[in-house]
Amino acid sequence: MGSLVVYSFSSGVFLLAGYLIYKWLLANDNQPGFNRAALLTLYVMALLLPLCRIVVGQTGESVMAVAAFAGIKALAVSAGNQANPIVRIVLWVYLTGMIIVGATTLYTLLRLWRLVNSGERTPIGGCTLVVIDRHDIAPFSWGRFIVVSRSEEARAIDLIVGHERAHIRMGHFYDLILAQVVCIVQWYNPASWLMLSELKAVHEYQADRAVIDSGANIHQYQILLIKKTVGVRFQSFANSLNHSNLKKRITMMCKTRTKPARRFRALAAVPALALAMSLLNVPSISGAMTEMSSARLTDKVSGFSTNRQTSDKGSVRSVKDENGDGEFPDVMAEFPGGMPALMAALCENIKYPAEAYEAKIQGRVVVGFNIGTDGRMSDFKVIKGVDPQLDAEAVRAVGALNVMWTPALKDGKPVSCSFALPVEFKLK
Repeated sequence: MGSLVVYSFSSGVFLLAGYLIYKWLLANDNQPGFNRAALLTLYVMALLLPLCRIVVGQTGESVMAVAAFAGIKALAVSAGNQANPIVRIVLWVYLTGMIIVGATTLYTLLRLWRLVNSGERTPIGGCTLVVIDRHDIAPFSWGRFIVVSRSEEARAIDLIVGHERAHIRMGHFYDLILAQVVCIVQWYNPASWLMLSELKAVHEYQADRAVIDSGANIHQYQILLIKKTVGVRFQSFANSLNHSNLKKRITMMCKTRTKPARRFRALAAVPALALAMSLLNVPSISGAMTEMSSARLTDKVSGFSTNRQTSDKGSVRSVKDENGDGEFPDVMAEFPGGMPALMAALCENIKYPAEAYEAKIQGRVVVGFNIGTDGRMSDFKVIKGVDPQLDAEAVRAVGALNVMWTPALKDGKPVSCSFALPVEFKLK
């Protein structure tokens, strides 16, 4: 469950970044086909980017040496972690919200199914026209069904059917399935609901244009839309004729089509998504997400113990600077209090991911990081990995140290260097 929450949050950040760019640069353009493609692309990017495991770090001025502590045995972590109470509350709140939105969506589907089954069906050109006796339902399409009230005027039926068949022909139903699933997973994210609203609006602009391009009288069609502004609408999975802002729809019908060159503004989404990626890789945020990803609603693992053996001595295993010239620092960088203090600090931070424990995953993770000339830690990365969960926890724990080291020295001057620290996860 923790992994799902982290994925949802990460995806939500990307979706929010994409939505802001869309709303700012594209939403008011009269190019519904392109805007639909842009929205769907943003959905796909928001769903896929969190799956890309990218570690972003800072590089020191000049990496003079790669060092490893020969006298230090791997920090051995055994047993599991007990989830933070606040983390567990977040998990329960998220699960509750997802269940409520999912149940509401299911209820809407059942209502639609009952409504379609209650009407009189007539096949028309690859679709099915369903005539119902209720007068309070605005015309809508759902899947390959077009639902209209029996009270509709005969001259309006052709316009209604033309509009709804455009929805079906363009596959708008499948867009709504994707958008609604995102709303369930990201029920807390305003961007998910706003994106759904934008997607439905674009669907209506496309269908309106299809009706007008078919030769329909634009004034009669606009009058029909005004008459249909009242009536029950379904908020998910259905395209209703009276959906979206009527004034804006009429404006779009009369507005000059946007020049193709203006579509290049959509490329602004690239730096926006890159900024979102950088935000998620901030150590404090990535550390919190790592802790969340290993959390469970209930603890099947209890107790935590760490065995460590340390030595104050270190030795250089391999040396190489950026230019390939072998140079040894005269004095290696040092953690405040020495290696015993470093291992003690790691013991306080490290946790055995519960899901990895349940899957009986164990092994040694080697975490690399840089110590800059100012003593700051940066560029955390996995040199030797075992499993994504164990790797992420090892990187999180090392990155959470967040203290100033005494920098390495070469010829009496501070130089940056890189360390490799082993962390071993063991099952008892």
